[in-house]
Amino acid sequence: MNRALRYAMLALGCLATAGLLRFVIAPLLIQLPHDYTNERQYAVESNFRASLADEWEAITLTGRRLDRALLATSDVAIVQGDLYWNTDAGEAIFESSGLYGVDRTTRQNRPGFGDADRLGQYLFPPHVQPITYDYWDQNFIGQRTAHYKRTETVGDEETYVFDFTGVAMDETAGYSQLPEVPERYFTFTDGTGTLWVEPLSGIVVDYVEKGESYFVDRATGAHLANFYEWEARYTTATRTSQLGLARTTRLRIMLLEAWLPGLLLLAGVTLLAAALPIGRRLTAAWPGRQSAGSSL
Repeated sequence: MNRALRYAMLALGCLATAGLLRFVIAPLLIQLPHDYTNERQYAVESNFRASLADEWEAITLTGRRLDRALLATSDVAIVQGDLYWNTDAGEAIFESSGLYGVDRTTRQNRPGFGDADRLGQYLFPPHVQPITYDYWDQNFIGQRTAHYKRTETVGDEETYVFDFTGVAMDETAGYSQLPEVPERYFTFTDGTGTLWVEPLSGIVVDYVEKGESYFVDRATGAHLANFYEWEARYTTATRTSQLGLARTTRLRIMLLEAWLPGLLLLAGVTLLAAALPIGRRLTAAWPGRQSAGSSL
């Protein structure tokens, strides 16, 4: 086999590997991991009363969200999503747990795979776009809408900022520990907030929410009065860990989608040029090669 043919075969191998890595292997390697787990904590300032007859009480809480993939197929992960809001004494104010069928590529909820049919994103996908997203996770028991607003830097990372809203979300299951819920009252929640999302990784690096929950008369459907009002934000430790996760994930995506395919593409083009007659002539005419030849 002559040198030109060897170069041509190596060039085609590099180009084919670059395409395989970019369009087949990389999408598989940046899927939601089959053993995905993530914990976030929130600092919560709130006012609460267990019933309409009680006095309001100011309470500082710690919120905890935990995601755990219980099993995964090639395209769907079954994620258990738990949320706990507890006082410093350990008293539960709000709890929820659910199973979410999550598309491992798009991070969308897949109807028919969880314990309820949910729509929209569960997590933001890689390559987040500055658009509007519907999403549904365990932070509220209901679908919300996230509207892109602006770009902002958080911890030296450029992020997309989204404002979200959720109205009349039925969270009766989460407040079932309250007196006469659900026997006499349903509980509904209105919430708003802001998400800071690193766009390449889709990781939420900061989060703020505020909301109000209110009793609804089970018999008449009448909106009665608020029993819970709050504001919550990621703790400092969670912001730090989420920023680190976003950086690591972004670098991994860049390596798989750009840097390694780019190097293989460059190698392939260089080898292909060397294999062509014009490439060989240019190589032979290279001054360094002439000098090396004249010294022999």
